[in-house]
Amino acid sequence: MPAPLHVILNALGFQAAWWILIISVDRGLEAPAIALCLVLAALHLYVNPRPGLELRLAAASCGLGIVLDTLLQASGVITFRGWALGPLSPLWLWTLWALFGLTLNASMAFLLSRHWGLSVLLGGIFGPLSYLAGGKLEAASFSPTTQNLAALALAWMVAMPMLVILARHWQQPAGEPVSSGAEAAPSASS
Repeated sequence: MPAPLHVILNALGFQAAWWILIISVDRGLEAPAIALCLVLAALHLYVNPRPGLELRLAAASCGLGIVLDTLLQASGVITFRGWALGPLSPLWLWTLWALFGLTLNASMAFLLSRHWGLSVLLGGIFGPLSYLAGGKLEAASFSPTTQNLAALALAWMVAMPMLVILARHWQQPAGEPVSSGAEAAPSASS
């Protein structure tokens, strides 16, 4: 488990990055916002004892995010604002997904030792809330219909546990079995 100060700084850094990126879209300041967030990521990697692992998680999270958000946009669930490569999701979202990957072993590390169902639940609740907030701040537009909110929830109910399980798997030393997080805690009588 990471040190408490690192957990707090990681959570605050991610929240600051979220606000910086979201607000930058409406103001046409995506490039400087992305640059600032990359500095935050570099600081995280500099102080982290396993920067290679963190980079892999950031890349995996970014890749998953590009696919997920591009599919959500292509299916008409949401329309993102900002600079993008063709039909793909915008670059500021790629940055946000990479930064989210850097939370998995820090401020979100509590999920690594929990049943994967908690990741499903939290993803299903907080994923759509994040998109709703981004929409209210003009970084995206979508109609918050039951169908669209269900699509966002479902996407995050898959993405969140996938990333948590991947982080858990990559933390294991070679040869050790990977815990599913589904094991029951030992009872008081054992």
